[in-house]
Amino acid sequence: MTHDSSEALIALLHRAHCDNARLQYYAERPDGDRISIMPVTPFVYEFFLFNSLYDVDWENTGTGPLVFHAETLDEAKKQRAFLSFLRKHAKHRPADIFRAFEPLLDVEVEDGSWTQVTPDARISAADGDAFFRRVREIRGLLAAADPPSAMPTTGHVFDLLRECTHFVYLVRNNVFHGSKTLGEIYEAKQKRRIEVYDLFLKGLTSLFFLAAGKDTAACDFVPCPLTERTLPGAAREVVLDRAAILHAIAARVMRIGDSRLVTRFTKVFPPPPATARPGERSALFYPSAGTDLVTPILLSLPYCTQFHFFERHRVDRRPPPIAGVLEQIPGVQLSRVSPRWTPRGHRECLEFEFNDVPRRVHWVHADNLAFLDEPVDLRFYFHRGDSEGEGGSGQRWDSELLPALRRMIPAGQACLYLTDGEPGGLDTQPVDVCHVLNMPFIERYRTYQAGTIHRDG
Repeated sequence: MTHDSSEALIALLHRAHCDNARLQYYAERPDGDRISIMPVTPFVYEFFLFNSLYDVDWENTGTGPLVFHAETLDEAKKQRAFLSFLRKHAKHRPADIFRAFEPLLDVEVEDGSWTQVTPDARISAADGDAFFRRVREIRGLLAAADPPSAMPTTGHVFDLLRECTHFVYLVRNNVFHGSKTLGEIYEAKQKRRIEVYDLFLKGLTSLFFLAAGKDTAACDFVPCPLTERTLPGAAREVVLDRAAILHAIAARVMRIGDSRLVTRFTKVFPPPPATARPGERSALFYPSAGTDLVTPILLSLPYCTQFHFFERHRVDRRPPPIAGVLEQIPGVQLSRVSPRWTPRGHRECLEFEFNDVPRRVHWVHADNLAFLDEPVDLRFYFHRGDSEGEGGSGQRWDSELLPALRRMIPAGQACLYLTDGEPGGLDTQPVDVCHVLNMPFIERYRTYQAGTIHRDG
């Protein structure tokens, strides 16, 4: 059977695939109120895309008219043929399979109550255990692939993918055929499982589009949920789900790859327990921050009560809309007086509590150097996206100004840092620990450096 050209179908599905990774989905009630229908809707939508892809016999299609599998061929055989096609590509470009499934690296799938599926006519508890065991094995292979081109493409790897694909297909059938009620689908633990099913499925479709020569795929920007491991003391297991992260990205207060950056940083530097209470002077500093506020706050909440964001070049001085994101973090309470920013001279301030400890965000319109006069104890230094040229500060905080920052750390104590080293690079002499956090595909090969700066007593 022939149809339109393969190029036209790939272009159409690729646009839908990328949009599906970026969009938030809501249902609107008659009274105008909206409720999130994440992550079920993107999962179902991605399966429609996947279904459209594996219906095609790609081995025999080439660049001409589409050749479809025979209608008598069952779904499992179509899916196996699709995976066989992907494996032939992956053997030549193993880094693509790493890239496609890289989001799974930043999802916690250890044994836990949330990974235990509710058995039904199609899926047993053992099936669910096997799926998450296989995902853990895939994660292990990804973690060991250094560089990404070392990712194995063996028959065993694709057997893992095939078995996981079959399980996700059964989940899809449950959703479509009503084996799960709406209440069950949106139950917190089920939602968390569906997040993983969706990320796995996006890995399959991403691998296809990379094989088809596309420069980008959903794997490059789909966010991963942030869990309690990234922020101890949260009242729930999920700190920010994908819907909340997409909301922050759309509001330009968080960057696309930041959910993975937070996860990778906190794996290297696990935050202290919720019982650790930071002092009143403990501060974060982010020079030339723009509106990039949420990620530094998330990272530094266990250590800081004061969050200083300096941005001299802002023309539009309306404060960033972070209140709606912060209030979604379990344990955060916005000021009872008002969640709005309060003008205080050349800065706006936003007050909130986390774990019953008062905190304050400072969005300061002044030269970054003014921070050196603030009466604070530096506990976290965050820096990225700065430059020498127009629009940048031209200030070398990671090298020339690092000694001045070091003097703001209490004697005998340390400050965490996370920076991209621009401009001027990072001077590693004053720092005690330096870890490189590579983001090879998410941010076009941006590299972060993380560690501690210690001030002698």
